[in-house]
Amino acid sequence: MTEDRATLAETRTTRWTGAEALRVLRSGLTASAIVVLLATVAVLAAPHTRGIGFFPALRYVVVAPACGLVAVAAAFLHRALAERSARPRPMLAAALAGLAAGVLLAMAAAGPRGLAAAALPAVLGVAAALALLVPRLAARSRPSRAGAAAIVLLGALELVGLAGALWSERAAPPGAQGLAFEIPRAMFDADHRFIDLPSGARVHYVDEGQGEALLFLHGNPAWSFQWRDLVRGLRGSHRCIALDYPGFGLSDAPAGFGFTPREQSLVVEQFVERLGLRDITLVMQDWGGPIGLGLAGRRPELVRRVVLGSTWAWPTSTSTPRGKFSILVGGPLGEFAQVNFNAFASLGIKNGIVHELPADVADVYLHPFRPLDRRGIAAFYPGQITAATAYFAEVEAGLPRLADKEALLFWALKDVGFPRSDLARFEQTFPHHRTIELPDADHFFFEDAADVMIPEIRAFVSSGPARATTTARGDLR
Repeated sequence: MTEDRATLAETRTTRWTGAEALRVLRSGLTASAIVVLLATVAVLAAPHTRGIGFFPALRYVVVAPACGLVAVAAAFLHRALAERSARPRPMLAAALAGLAAGVLLAMAAAGPRGLAAAALPAVLGVAAALALLVPRLAARSRPSRAGAAAIVLLGALELVGLAGALWSERAAPPGAQGLAFEIPRAMFDADHRFIDLPSGARVHYVDEGQGEALLFLHGNPAWSFQWRDLVRGLRGSHRCIALDYPGFGLSDAPAGFGFTPREQSLVVEQFVERLGLRDITLVMQDWGGPIGLGLAGRRPELVRRVVLGSTWAWPTSTSTPRGKFSILVGGPLGEFAQVNFNAFASLGIKNGIVHELPADVADVYLHPFRPLDRRGIAAFYPGQITAATAYFAEVEAGLPRLADKEALLFWALKDVGFPRSDLARFEQTFPHHRTIELPDADHFFFEDAADVMIPEIRAFVSSGPARATTTARGDLR
């Protein structure tokens, strides 16, 4: 009350001048820098499924400008109230509370289900913070140098973040024949097909060539595009089929789909049944491993051989490097970076390849992750490394059923996420294996080593039953 009276007395003796307007604006901008950070943390802290449970309406590029405008408006409102009332602080608090209630009611009425609940901590937190901050900042003539420097730095970082978020939302041009985005034929020389499955999933796939079937299962952040070079190199001698899981690439999920690896594996099983595939050679990388080996463990009669690399098929402890990655990238920081900046998809593709990927190719890789309602899937899957422990236990339990299958193991030695201990477990799981070590390849090893892989896969699939266990080193020169 004393502070309100002092503010009121000072305000009534201060004329509206350019300097006074700048002072009020400064206090509003200072408050905005703080509440933008508060709102961002509140949005991430609200209970939801990481990535796929995030509402695009609450992304940084919306929250930051909204908080800035409200903070500046609150500063000028407080200045106006202080001219007319002995109690500007409670009146400002009441106005902010009314605004918060109106915003939440509008979200509940016009927004998707759950939006208002997800926004509740941020909206109420911002209103409460501004009710406290604005009067205090208005009463201060000048902030300390250290405080001013901190606010300027925070504000600059927020502006840079806003620019980066806006840049990530560039729309990909629509493609021909009803495709959601353009896929240059020169890059991915294949006809794009769709199939509706009994589960309700609409799955995009390519099906090229004739002969024994190779089923390519992609990882994250990726889609069937990652297999384009292998499909081009092998379709002359084999039938090459590559699909996108629901939520990835051009595939759509049915209502109520949870996007978990178990559900994706069941979708792949439905896909195999609908296409009538038998004696399949599974070609798997990253999440393709647990998704495909889950299918193989349930239906070993469908699978003849396996080709795999940079993958795993057992539960992961949070104390291991892969488990720590899951906690970090699958947590709030990873979600913030991916849903707001498409950062995990961008950095994952860039850092997972040794040679420099052409900019236009990298752009097509990222096309499926640009739409705001689809980019969260890339943030969801890192968390599933440790969250889907029960499913991984099922996959591991099914591995003994595959002991008689021949295996071709490509192991990228620069991929720190999949150490030699994982390779050793696969070599033990598949006694009839051939291991190709790739010393100059990383996570997306098929981008670095397609010339090595194509003849090896062709020879492996075309050969008769092999009983020898061998190891070779791929020459990428």
